[in-house]
Amino acid sequence: MKKSFVVLAAAAAATLSGNANAVLLDGATINYQYYYPDSGSPYGFADNGNKVVGAGIEVSNIADSTGTIDISDTNIFVDFTTSTSWNGAAFNGWVITDVFNTIGAFTSVTINGATNMAGFSAANVSWTADSITVNWQGLSFDANTVVSLDINGAGGAVPEPTTWAMMVAGIAMVGGALRTRKSKAVVAA
Repeated sequence: MKKSFVVLAAAAAATLSGNANAVLLDGATINYQYYYPDSGSPYGFADNGNKVVGAGIEVSNIADSTGTIDISDTNIFVDFTTSTSWNGAAFNGWVITDVFNTIGAFTSVTINGATNMAGFSAANVSWTADSITVNWQGLSFDANTVVSLDINGAGGAVPEPTTWAMMVAGIAMVGGALRTRKSKAVVAA
């Protein structure tokens, strides 16, 4: 009994400790929409529309040909290509939303240390379970400015293949230990 309990505990520990990050945005369809001068006014001079997240740049024009946005599984990377300032307005920014409701709920959006936009802070970012909003009204940038946002989401961890193999081996060992124990009990009877 002790041996099978130890093997079962080891298999459970291996399963819990070897998890990879769950896919969050990779392969998902998102909608990018720029808004100005308020959050209810779509701005036409931007690469608005549905985008499939994958390799390469998803948004080729943030707004007014100021830069690009590359979205990965758990990061949004904004790379500015010109120098100017965003006009002060009630809202001057973008919203990314989950089009088909296939992305796990966003649980946090944090500013990555690579961000170097002066004045950009957590107050410029908000999110719901299925949207991320950035309002950078009044902020300035140049061709060396980047904004990097790390995204976390619900959806549970996905076990790696080696974890699955260890779990199957552990279960087989438990089964073998129980079978050996049963056969010894039959011989003694």
